[in-house]
Amino acid sequence: MIATVTMNPAVDYTVSLEEPLRMNTVNRTEDERITAGGKGVNVSLILHQLDVPTKVYGYLSGTTGSMIADQLLRTQIPTDWIQVPNQMNRINLKIREDSHVTELNGTGVSVTEHETEQLLQKLRVYGEGDYIVLAGSIPAGAPASHYADVMTALAETGVRFAVDVAGEPLRESLACKPFVIKPNLPELCALFGHEIETWWDALPYGKKLREMGAENVLLSLGGDGALLFTSENRVWHLSAPHGSVKNAVGAGDSMLGGFLAACALGKPLTEALRLGVAAGSATAFSEWIADRSRMENILRTLPQPTELV
Repeated sequence: MIATVTMNPAVDYTVSLEEPLRMNTVNRTEDERITAGGKGVNVSLILHQLDVPTKVYGYLSGTTGSMIADQLLRTQIPTDWIQVPNQMNRINLKIREDSHVTELNGTGVSVTEHETEQLLQKLRVYGEGDYIVLAGSIPAGAPASHYADVMTALAETGVRFAVDVAGEPLRESLACKPFVIKPNLPELCALFGHEIETWWDALPYGKKLREMGAENVLLSLGGDGALLFTSENRVWHLSAPHGSVKNAVGAGDSMLGGFLAACALGKPLTEALRLGVAAGSATAFSEWIADRSRMENILRTLPQPTELV
């Protein structure tokens, strides 16, 4: 089982514009889409497409929380929400202009120690052979150690953790030795305070993340595919397939979902990398999170990853 935890689920309001965005005037939308959003939610959507058992956890509050719950109910993915009173889940505005997306993301709900303990109690049912995905921003007002605190509290269960978060929460989580982390190139630059221009330049930083505690590092590179730094001190690269990018939102989450799906099925890490790149690319080439057929079609075209020495 792969449980996904989205601390800050959202209503994603995605609009496509007829013309480039103009300031201080009225802009008209060409198309609009309202979906349940959040990194963990997106990972579960991919897992569900691939028939890998998954369950969604997170905090819901207010009218927007009800909208998120209704959207997930229609997917038939199991959920177990914690209700937070007197607040409202965030609305994330995503403005699409051709293949470019400008995002305005809300802050989200804040949670108490009691609500955090409720989450931990729900997650203690998982153990050896299971995965817990901690993905996206931490709750408003929570310390940077929030993910690390959750991992520490559940350390004795034997569950494997996948972490997809940026900045100090990522740095704090490394001490807990997560099974896999999935930064992207801009997040890598921000974490180390260096400008990293090419994926080749990223190699020493990916290795550094392994030294800091991550068992495996899946580094998403956008159009350049992905790098995988493994627990066996091996480094693999796989280029992304060519295609028309329609939707960059959720592509990285889809990559993590594909990667974990293969791991849960007992596949080698190189095959997990292939399925991750296939899933991420399929979503990038789709209007929303990719379906299974598109992922499988792309997977058939991908070569084996190249090992870097």
